[in-house]
Amino acid sequence: MKKFIVDTSDTYFLDEIYNNMEKLCENYSDILNKKIVGESVEGRDINALKLSSGGKNKPSVLLTGGIHAREDFSVMLCMKMIDYYCNYYKGGKTLNGFDVKNIIEKTDMYFVPLANPDGLNIVHRGLKSSINYNKLKNMKIWGKDHTYWKANANGIDLNKNFDDGNWDIRTCTQGTDLPCSEKFKGFAPNSEPETRALINYCSENNFALMATYHCSGNCTFWADSGTHEMFKGLDEKIMDELNKKYIYRKTKVSQDPKTYGCGFENWFRARMKRPGFCIELSPFSEGGKQHPDSMFDRLVWPYAKTTGLFFAEKAAEVHNEIYGNIEKYAALTRN
Repeated sequence: MKKFIVDTSDTYFLDEIYNNMEKLCENYSDILNKKIVGESVEGRDINALKLSSGGKNKPSVLLTGGIHAREDFSVMLCMKMIDYYCNYYKGGKTLNGFDVKNIIEKTDMYFVPLANPDGLNIVHRGLKSSINYNKLKNMKIWGKDHTYWKANANGIDLNKNFDDGNWDIRTCTQGTDLPCSEKFKGFAPNSEPETRALINYCSENNFALMATYHCSGNCTFWADSGTHEMFKGLDEKIMDELNKKYIYRKTKVSQDPKTYGCGFENWFRARMKRPGFCIELSPFSEGGKQHPDSMFDRLVWPYAKTTGLFFAEKAAEVHNEIYGNIEKYAALTRN
């Protein structure tokens, strides 16, 4: 049995993340491969890793992390899940009751562990580490210092930049209507290269379901008023199962597109017409800043380690539900 590669005992720096992606793909080359799906503002690769045992037309799930720069628990989780799932697949072992090999043989799992590499670099290394420093140094930071940064290297909050049909009415709170460390939706929808990388990747693949990981609140955002009825209860069925199995409480259906619109999960539901979930991985933290990285193995991993497997199983169910009931979902696939 090969040893684990990903070390989440403390801060997980950018160079190590990229290095681990290469090592994982090298060690598990028969089931794991990497694809560059875009570049960040500063020209860093945005990588997708596909975990698959082969075969065509299998149900698939997309799992993403690192959309918000300061929420690197989400990156750590995606990378550690890849490491463990590959290892357990090879060993034919179960993980907390999930038959890893069986799940991977029946579904394809796609990961974009780090959607905002420039932002993560700013959090870890400071504004001066950015080639956009002369522009960034004059932007407002909502928090004590650069470690509170959420946006990309243009000062745009990626999770408010997706064109889900609500960008024009999406509200910027006072002070966040210009580039800054968080909450600015951008000057146009889909304006950022990181946003477009995720959009293009989804458009090139037929993901049955997606989950995006964030940090703060131990809850799940699973539905919005603009798309909830389209799923005929399928999204809530999955949410209720998730709620029973994990600590991430079920939130209410988001009602006002002025405040919920333009997130990645909202875009996925509206444009890809598939369920999309957003899990807030850790307890609420005052000021929005994530807990120290050294707390990942205590606050996140014991509770979230199998969520990727859970969503892979649900992706298979969504796939079968949709394609097994063509007439029922005709409107969903046409619109």
